[in-house]
Amino acid sequence: MTFWLIVLPLLLAALGVWQLERSGQARQSVGAASEDMARTIAELRPIAAKTPNAMIRFEGGRSYPASMALAMVERAAGKNDLLQTVSAVRHPFAYVTIAGGILAFSGGAVGILASNLAGRRARRSRDQLVRSFMRLRLLLPFLLAAVMLGLGFAGLGATLFETISLPFWGDVSGDAIKLGLAGIILAGIGLYCAVTAVRGLRRVFALAEPGPIVERARIATQQDAPALWSFVRHLASRMQAGAPDTIVIGLTSGFYVTESRVRLLPGDQLIEGRTLHMPAPFLELLDTAEIAAIVGHELAHFVGEDTRYSQRFVPIYSSLKRSLGALYQADLNGDFGIGAGLRLGYHALSRFDTAVAHWSRIREFEADRHGSLASGPDAAASALIRSHATDSNVEFILESAFRGDRQFGTNLVEAVAALTAERGFQNPAEHLEDRQPHPTDSHPPTIQRIQALGVPVDEKLLAHATRRRSSEATSFGARAFADWGAFCRDLSSDFLVNADKAQAEYRQELQTAVAGVADGEIVLFENIRPIAAPAMMLIAVLLGAFIACTYLFPIQMGFGDDGTKRAIVAALLGAGIVLCLALFVFVRHRVSHPFMVLTPETLRSHWLAQPVRWDAVVGYQVHVAHRLALQLFLADGAPLPERARFSFYNKVNRKRRMVELDALGIRGMKADAFSDMVGRYIAAAHARQALAADKK
Repeated sequence: MTFWLIVLPLLLAALGVWQLERSGQARQSVGAASEDMARTIAELRPIAAKTPNAMIRFEGGRSYPASMALAMVERAAGKNDLLQTVSAVRHPFAYVTIAGGILAFSGGAVGILASNLAGRRARRSRDQLVRSFMRLRLLLPFLLAAVMLGLGFAGLGATLFETISLPFWGDVSGDAIKLGLAGIILAGIGLYCAVTAVRGLRRVFALAEPGPIVERARIATQQDAPALWSFVRHLASRMQAGAPDTIVIGLTSGFYVTESRVRLLPGDQLIEGRTLHMPAPFLELLDTAEIAAIVGHELAHFVGEDTRYSQRFVPIYSSLKRSLGALYQADLNGDFGIGAGLRLGYHALSRFDTAVAHWSRIREFEADRHGSLASGPDAAASALIRSHATDSNVEFILESAFRGDRQFGTNLVEAVAALTAERGFQNPAEHLEDRQPHPTDSHPPTIQRIQALGVPVDEKLLAHATRRRSSEATSFGARAFADWGAFCRDLSSDFLVNADKAQAEYRQELQTAVAGVADGEIVLFENIRPIAAPAMMLIAVLLGAFIACTYLFPIQMGFGDDGTKRAIVAALLGAGIVLCLALFVFVRHRVSHPFMVLTPETLRSHWLAQPVRWDAVVGYQVHVAHRLALQLFLADGAPLPERARFSFYNKVNRKRRMVELDALGIRGMKADAFSDMVGRYIAAAHARQALAADKK
């Protein structure tokens, strides 16, 4: 980052200073030469007019007639006038280079300093965090513009200066002119990309309101769960926190509170205000004390106004992410100006991330402390471990049901409880470094949160957190809801209906992919023009006719009686005929034989001893330069084919598990169309494999 934002702009500014010095010296020397030549011409003209053959001696000792000397000096004066014009034209571009470098340096240096300062101030308070990064968000577009435009103008100024300087090099070749023009074009493209990106910043840096949180869940009304509402309100009263406006029960997400908008599916219901989300499987598996600790933790976020703070910083963070994403898309062509702007943007974002993580860590520990007051530190620590240890059983049931396994019945919450009672929990020690997921915030690792509660992670704690509930015990959910079983079946029904719909859409996509390739064989030929073979034969005939003429008409062909010379020429031409015939046979073979044959299952090529199965291919690339290369990357364990014959271009790389087939092109097909076709065959093979596995 330092190189792109500090070192490179300074180097460009220094280059501009050097160009300015060279330009000043050149203008001075060219001006002096112009005055000298003017005086010399004024002296030579009268002499050349009176005595044109008078010898004029120049420095170096060489002498010329007066008329010739006058013509030479006038030509030199003309060239000098051109250099004088070039010096005047290129001189301002040195200032452009200097100004661009200074502008980019200023933008980069101020951006780094402002980002670091905002990050340092953000540690004072969360309000200061929001204020600091709000100011930075307003300042950052101007700083990015300064960096990108500065580097763009500096690059263009430096390139134009050096290209216009070509006449100072003396005799300029065509390649040098082409190189200079290419440099101007590339610099112009870079400047255009930078200007376009800066114009786009006005739109992407707008502070947009984030969309609602989307949850597949149901609202638990007071009629559905009177005991649950009483439980939550009692905790809120004890903690002097406002009770939630809505309690939402889902299957997939964890416990969290938010004041952002929440869109509930499948009913597409939008709710606002304070929302408490609770996962139904945890209400079945955790006891009252553990749930009180978790809910107390979440309600503590209302006390600390964490949810409102999230509402304030999320739009700032979203606008930064969106703007950097837009710049990344603009930088796909590798423009160094936009790349430098991206580095500055990501540096600012990293300072934001660090500040947010700092306060998130503090607030999570504080929320844990408040939550532990509701039921004790031991219950809070047990809840942290048990909620993570339960995840594997919940994920197993939900993933199996989503894939279409209906053996778990219509109540997935009950199925999770049954599976947990049957096989227990995973080793909880494996989850001590896990972090609890949240839609807008982050959490410290579980082990740090338990240590902050002052609870030792010993066998007693782990045994309690992984206990199996007795069959006679009633779950928290059953006590909290009027009809817990019916509510869980409704949740499960929503999940299964969505799963069936998603699976049907997935199968349709697979069937569409399978139908995207032809049932039969597709034969592809290398892009060698059929006229190449007759051309080789015609050249061979012409060479043979020339050999015949050397013997039939030796005098007319200029050989006379020199038999040795005729023999040498005939031998060389004969070698040419043999080469043409060999090329004729080679081209006829390449034109008539397929380069590759595509079937729905395999790819065959005469360069490979065995076909390549499409379902063994896990990735591919098509490279186009002076030749076209298809690279197929095979899965581990899939058989690699052998090469049928030697080739410099077609190869099998066993270390990379890659098969490469190379050609001059595909006849009648452009490279992008060929790449799309290969992609369709690979997708169709994997789709066919997935459909076959689904039937089993």
